[in-house]
Amino acid sequence: MAFRFLTAADIHLGRRPSRVPPDQDARELAPRVAWRTLVQTAISQQVDAVALTGDVVDQDNRFYEALSDLQNGVEKLVDQGIRVLAVAGNHDFDVLPRLARHIDGFSVLGEGGAWETISLNSRDGTSVRFVGWSFPRGHVTENPLVTYRPQTGNMLTVGLLHCDCQAQTSSYGPVPLMDLKSRDIDVWALGHIHMGGSLGEGRPIVFYPGSLQGLDPSEVGPHGTWLVTLEPGEQPKLELQPLAALQWERVVVPLDGATTESAVELAVIESMRDGHQAIRSLGGEVRTVGCRLQLTGRTAIHRKIPSIAARLVEDYRPSFDGISYFVESVGDETRPDVALEELARSSDPAGLLAQRLLVLDTREPVESYQDLLANAREAITAQLPATVFAPLPEGWEPLTDDDVQNVLLRSGFKALDQLLAQKEAGE
Repeated sequence: MAFRFLTAADIHLGRRPSRVPPDQDARELAPRVAWRTLVQTAISQQVDAVALTGDVVDQDNRFYEALSDLQNGVEKLVDQGIRVLAVAGNHDFDVLPRLARHIDGFSVLGEGGAWETISLNSRDGTSVRFVGWSFPRGHVTENPLVTYRPQTGNMLTVGLLHCDCQAQTSSYGPVPLMDLKSRDIDVWALGHIHMGGSLGEGRPIVFYPGSLQGLDPSEVGPHGTWLVTLEPGEQPKLELQPLAALQWERVVVPLDGATTESAVELAVIESMRDGHQAIRSLGGEVRTVGCRLQLTGRTAIHRKIPSIAARLVEDYRPSFDGISYFVESVGDETRPDVALEELARSSDPAGLLAQRLLVLDTREPVESYQDLLANAREAITAQLPATVFAPLPEGWEPLTDDDVQNVLLRSGFKALDQLLAQKEAGE
């Protein structure tokens, strides 16, 4: 005997995926497509319920757009005897309850910030209690668990909550992990954090399903729904089922020893093929993969990397085993294939720059290294108030030493490349 349900979070119906090039059909890669696949998956697997943990809808002005997709999906699920329940998050605190009132069989738990309980039975008679709390407004700085009251009766229990777990302070329902762990709950399914995964070990299980589909390039890896199986006296079982049509990936491309543009192209193809094998091994519904390439290593054609990167973003559209790929952006961490130690023996501008790059690279002498970082940080800080820069986002943290070092190395090697090119041209 068991109760099986699918859970998903942060669908953001009404949103379009960002950073998708114009030659890709963004409509077929939108979250609504992933929602339709979730509905089909739930029906084919004959689960007992579908539970959504907030931000189902992107924002209030998507009411009509979201209503159609959500209503069609819920109706199909209810027709198959599958209950659908949700809690509202910070994005849909107002619109999700309004949508629910227009959709038969769709329950929003905890409307207005008051904990609510509903009990469901599986097809074989296993009873499970769901407790949930919904955002009463767009920003909540207090811990939602302060008002939670323990449930009576011995029954398998699932908690649904949209919150910012482990944040000491937050505008999105800060909840310490220990507060969740101390409640008599079997599984906590959370929303708000778009990268999925479990928090801590043991019982209760606390996890973020993550966004149903990666909404921007930072949300890498497989996304989808989680199948949760509950049996009396057994540890709950969780299984990620990838179903997003669009997946984002970071691909590292080593260019050590590359001396021609064709060698760079070959390295890119090989690295993307390697990544594709891992994606294919997971199965799922992915049809398109957006890649952020990270070029690394020492190469003799370092100065040509910017033009190669631009062509990759503009033109490279490979397809492997029916899955199409595009390059969203290219990060350049390559270096000129030059001997810094030899260049540093010279007193010309290239040699003086090479001396400083050696200090940055080796972090020695320590005093010289710290002086370079301090001067750079002072220069960067002095530019922040300039009107050409956008205001810093909430929660912005100052640059670390590693951040400053990386900025200096990238700009320094670029300048060194230009100096060497000028020197070669004058010979």
